[in-house]
Amino acid sequence: MQKLTIAAVVLGLCMSPAIAQTVAPGSEDKPAGQETSRADCLKNFRTADANGDGTLSISELEDAKDVIPTQLALSGPITESEYMTACLQTVPKGG
Repeated sequence: MQKLTIAAVVLGLCMSPAIAQTVAPGSEDKPAGQETSRADCLKNFRTADANGDGTLSISELEDAKDVIPTQLALSGPITESEYMTACLQTVPKGG
């Protein structure tokens, strides 16, 4: 019985990193300047656009400043088109 308990504890400890992971690998937002594709840029914009109106307000910019392209960081509001233009400038060609 004691061996079974020890085995269960060891198994639980081995599985804890997998259980603790709350998002699928690769699905998290990439910081500004580290996007590798248009999809990354669009995903970051949609995450930042909390109310889904297609424009990042000053408060949305504050809440998502880590995904806002540097050249847009102090301006606002920002449209999706402005965001994508700035973001895509950092994406490697072919991304």
